[in-house]
Amino acid sequence: MTERMTIPNALARALLAAAALCGPAATLAVDRTDAPVWELSIRADRHSDPVPLADLDSDDLDRLRARSGRSLAYVEDEIRASRTQGAWTWSLLARSSATLIANRDALELAAQLARVAPADRDRHWNTEVDFRAFSGAGLEAARAFKVADAWDAKLSVQLLSLARWREREINGPVSYDVATRGYSFDVRSTETSDRLDFPFRQAFGSHGLGLLLGGEITWQGPQVAISVAMRDLGWLRWSGVPQDDARLSSFTQSYDADGFVIYEPLIQGQYNQSGRTARLAPKWALKASWESNGYGRFEAATDWLPGFGALPSVGWGQRFGSIDLGLGWRFHERRATVSLAWEGLRLRFGADRFGSGAHSRDVTLGWAFTF
Repeated sequence: MTERMTIPNALARALLAAAALCGPAATLAVDRTDAPVWELSIRADRHSDPVPLADLDSDDLDRLRARSGRSLAYVEDEIRASRTQGAWTWSLLARSSATLIANRDALELAAQLARVAPADRDRHWNTEVDFRAFSGAGLEAARAFKVADAWDAKLSVQLLSLARWREREINGPVSYDVATRGYSFDVRSTETSDRLDFPFRQAFGSHGLGLLLGGEITWQGPQVAISVAMRDLGWLRWSGVPQDDARLSSFTQSYDADGFVIYEPLIQGQYNQSGRTARLAPKWALKASWESNGYGRFEAATDWLPGFGALPSVGWGQRFGSIDLGLGWRFHERRATVSLAWEGLRLRFGADRFGSGAHSRDVTLGWAFTF
């Protein structure tokens, strides 16, 4: 599993160079009895607006394309082993999560600076890049509740030992003047990373800690069901993790011996290892479904990603004997999904296209059993 995305790195290196010159899941068909139910599952859910998935771990920006508005890239990989008995579910899991949100100006600037040829006209970009990634392994405890006749709820808590943690924010204006063939910029970059190195760096904790909460409430009618869920509300903490606060500016000035003003680029930064605790805003999911006699189950849903917004989807499912078949479509990702559940086996595959040009893909495999 990986949480590496290189667009913030490429943009930061480009700016430094300029300073020197810049779906719905299928229902699991397992009868709930007094015997414990075990489940093994693996999931790789990946999407990238700016570049194909094949280029996520590459510094090559030849295929970078800026989407109108803000662009999104994310990685959600997880391996899980669960045991459910009664209302309780206990899980051992390893997961990797990464999210990149960048505006159109930031991606256009990164693409421009990756080219050999300069811009052909005066340009101005107002860059905004927000990147967060972590990976780790740990334990999750979840409990289901019967709130009322038609109401059910579920709460979960996840405790992770973090092996990786990285955050990066880049924001500020950048301009290009054709007459002088020069860039002017006033950009700030803040970074937290367990892989960040600098002179006189001191030893720090080998692992961080993550505490993440989740919850869901569902109303189930005769044919209609509505649910609201949230996940990953919590905190990440790493003692002594390296941090860097840097500013890149060409709007600074100094004076020579004769008193004349000299304009020159400024690249300054401040490292610290004070340790960091970051609060994670929750990711929300709203889903409504309608069971039509003879025509299957219709679903409409939307995920709400902090800092980005809604990611809507629709789906349809139908049961054929012991087989549950599902089809889905995610609008932002432009991803079609097919899912299949049979006995304790659960399969799902989704993609926007096949081959190395794919920008979105979801692969899930699960197996539930009792013994």
